Amino acid sequence: MARPDLVPDAHPGPFEATGFVLQDESHGPQLCVGGIAMSLPPQCGGPDLMGWDFASLPAGSYESVLQSRYGSFVITGTPQGDAIRLTAPARPASPADLEDQTRGPEPSFTSPCPEPVGGWQPLDSARTTEEALQAASVRAEAVSGYGLLWIDQPTVTPEELGAGSESANDPLRYVLNVSTTGDLAEMESAVRAVWGGALCVSAAAHSAAELTSVRDALDGPEALLPLLDLQLDQLAGQVTATALLAREGDQRRLDEQYGAGVVRLGSVLRLPTG
Repeated sequence: MARPDLVPDAHPGPFEATGFVLQDESHGPQLCVGGIAMSLPPQCGGPDLMGWDFASLPAGSYESVLQSRYGSFVITGTPQGDAIRLTAPARPASPADLEDQTRGPEPSFTSPCPEPVGGWQPLDSARTTEEALQAASVRAEAVSGYGLLWIDQPTVTPEELGAGSESANDPLRYVLNVSTTGDLAEMESAVRAVWGGALCVSAAAHSAAELTSVRDALDGPEALLPLLDLQLDQLAGQVTATALLAREGDQRRLDEQYGAGVVRLGSVLRLPTG
């Protein structure tokens, strides 16, 4: 199935990109990739925009604070090395333009184990504390095949919210989740040695060590293509990578090298939407 965040192999251009553009004291206009620090003025970075001129843009389409200018735009251009050369005037981005299509479905924090009869309950309240939770994390990470540790916390009712934040964040309410590519019983035994609360141990598609190894390889000299952003998403069980121009064939080669779905590749430059 075609993905909007990848470019078909045969498409020669033009290309389009949508995002936050920032020019400040330290650099010229850049299309921000990855996180944006929403300070005043904002801070971020990405590929340089060749041919960009804030003065040529419509009044009110960008903000100016101190020596910084910034705003969200739709850009048409072509890759030139690590930069983007504009081939048409930019236009201010609408809310619809800014909808994120780069990621797959949002991962779920819900425990994958079936709920026990009578609901999730701690086995030993004396060992269901924040200190025990930290100890459980250390134990789990030491077991071969460790994937991820996360908490599934039941929805807090309005009455419980009224009782205060301590009630809402009580470890006695937590369902501690640990995933592993190894033996489930081994992982459960290791965590149960220190944790007395509700526990769900489930199978992971990839261990944390495996995903870290893939991320490091993508960041190394033998990487398939240069990347602008690289993240480890253990909850989704994959590495997310962003390139200036990524094609469908690049994703196929990553699937062949690391396994289908292990790396999710996205492209800053995409097919025009107009």
